[in-house]
Amino acid sequence: PRAASAKVTLSTEFHSLRLGNAADLWYTGGGVFQPWTFGYTGRAASGRKALANLYDLSVDYRVNPRLTLSGYAGYAKGLSVVSSIYPRGANARFGYLEAFIRF
Repeated sequence: PRAASAKVTLSTEFHSLRLGNAADLWYTGGGVFQPWTFGYTGRAASGRKALANLYDLSVDYRVNPRLTLSGYAGYAKGLSVVSSIYPRGANARFGYLEAFIRF
């Protein structure tokens, strides 16, 4: 859902992250910047498919036509694949703040 005013936009989302099948790997990485791994690695899912449920919120504040301040916060609740690999810490949090200046 989105809520907007002349200066503020709020957005929330929910994502259910699953593997295509239980024989797949959980792939992570940033892309083709490491020639020895092609930038991705895979972890065995041990016959499971459920990775995580991701909940997030973003806020954009237009200070003026040239400056926008943004913030993002996300929380991932680790499910069976992640819990089997990280049993003592399957959940994750991520956030950032940014300023966008138009010239």
